[in-house]
Amino acid sequence: MDTALALRIKTDHGLAMSTNDALPMLAKSELVKRLTSDLDDTPLFYVWRIIALSEIPFAQHLDYTRKLIDKVLQSFSTPFGFSLSGKEKDFLPCYNAMLVAAMCRLGQAQAEPVVNGIEWINTHQPMERGSEVSLPAVTFDRYGGCFKNTPCYIGVAKSAFALFEYWTSTGATHVEPKLTQGIEYLLEHQLVKRKSEDAPITRHIMDISFPESYHLNIVELIKFAARANLLKDPRTQYAVSYLQQVKKANGWRMDFRYKANGYTTFDLGRNNGDWITHIISNALNGLAPVSDS
Repeated sequence: MDTALALRIKTDHGLAMSTNDALPMLAKSELVKRLTSDLDDTPLFYVWRIIALSEIPFAQHLDYTRKLIDKVLQSFSTPFGFSLSGKEKDFLPCYNAMLVAAMCRLGQAQAEPVVNGIEWINTHQPMERGSEVSLPAVTFDRYGGCFKNTPCYIGVAKSAFALFEYWTSTGATHVEPKLTQGIEYLLEHQLVKRKSEDAPITRHIMDISFPESYHLNIVELIKFAARANLLKDPRTQYAVSYLQQVKKANGWRMDFRYKANGYTTFDLGRNNGDWITHIISNALNGLAPVSDS
């Protein structure tokens, strides 16, 4: 087992770990070596690499991660949160939310761009149908339309994830109403299904894949549902049952590998699913930290 995964399992099980104990485990990790061995100075590289590192406990203490954090804070920030260019005209709600959530996991919840991103979500992100969004510096239809009568489900989900990460990091109560609204929207869709028909809401939502990518998937959703104490709600049971049905004898395997500059899968090989198995079983077995929301 990779030592970064061993560290993740320890922290997920609530075992106290010091930085002095954790850093030698990260130094031995082949995954951490893969994640920190190269650097391509392009926006998407930073996005996917910092999201991946945010899933590894204590990774914020690595010099490589600190450089990524500094780059994102300095070059990607706008008054609305994060954009891939640092320009308001290139702001996209899903990427803002993904970066906000990752930065919160990396201990940056109080950073000004993170707070700006949260305030944009809390003020402007639709969490229901029929809400129009209009900001003079942002044209939301240039990438196909983030906000129509029915908001983009990916944007809603990832914004809910960001609010939750911020709330758990800071205890900020002013985001709770919007977070509750987002949670209800996800539950209305049984996490993964269209309301109008018995079908997956997006093409990739049933993928077994980790870490997070642009394509929202059932692994992200079940991990969030467990942490937000939602699995007792009967509207999550379709997703739970699906994951139980696709489980192999030795756990789960990835069935989709996202390809993008900087994106790195944690599990390698066709039969190796150690990370994905821990993430899913941790959620389904109720071992993940549970909130009172």
